[in-house]
Amino acid sequence: MNDMDMQSTEELINLGKRIADLRNKNGFTQDKLAELVNYSTNHISKLELARTNPSFDLLVKIANAFQIELKELFNFNDNHDIVYIKNKMHKIIENSDETFLKTIYKIQENLRS
Repeated sequence: MNDMDMQSTEELINLGKRIADLRNKNGFTQDKLAELVNYSTNHISKLELARTNPSFDLLVKIANAFQIELKELFNFNDNHDIVYIKNKMHKIIENSDETFLKTIYKIQENLRS
């Protein structure tokens, strides 16, 4: 799997988590969300588990069901677990030069004090 495929998969996983999180925050079951968007519960389950790519039409319907703007479905900032964050930080460290790493180190030291 190349970097682009891995990034696409990562984004699909984030989208699925985001939809599940919004569904739970709205008090919807998968059955209820499926009913609201006129898709099967199985399809909603696959979407949340990143086992299918959503159509644009479905994304619009989901955003409408949650009464949010479409772009809010892609707000993954609050959706990252610690493993995701550690992996991202590791990639940043791996691909950084010495000056950048020293700067990041100084920042984290200042944040800790």
